[in-house]
Amino acid sequence: MTNIGDLLGNAANELLQSNINVGDVYLLNLDHSNGITPKNDDATRNKFFIVLGFDNEGNVIGGLVINSKINYNLPPTVTDYQLPITVKQCPFLQHNSFVNCSKIIVAKRTKFSKDTYRGEISDTEILQLIIDTVKESPTVNRKQLKDFGII
Repeated sequence: MTNIGDLLGNAANELLQSNINVGDVYLLNLDHSNGITPKNDDATRNKFFIVLGFDNEGNVIGGLVINSKINYNLPPTVTDYQLPITVKQCPFLQHNSFVNCSKIIVAKRTKFSKDTYRGEISDTEILQLIIDTVKESPTVNRKQLKDFGII
């Protein structure tokens, strides 16, 4: 039997899903289908996800993940496009981290809920720097940038 809390929770999630904005940050459980490689034989991995844009139907969201460290085993085309971000800039972070601007991650709108929302990149200069860095990244193709309305 459905209780009032479930109904309100579902309504809140539906409202949130219809009001997702560029710069919003969510903690999402991602996997290989999202382009994330889980660690230690896990099937999924929780990652902070910064919303950058939406597909034409508005169902699929393109964004970037935040990593706690840079993997220097990766090529410079990846490591050179990791922007440092601080706890002061993003209070939801537990420690200073890096925005991976070398790869747009894709997630369905249904992954986003009131429980996964963590905050937003409210500083417009930082958000613009992130977007500009993604546009400059040699590993992000122009089709993806267009598909998600970034260019």
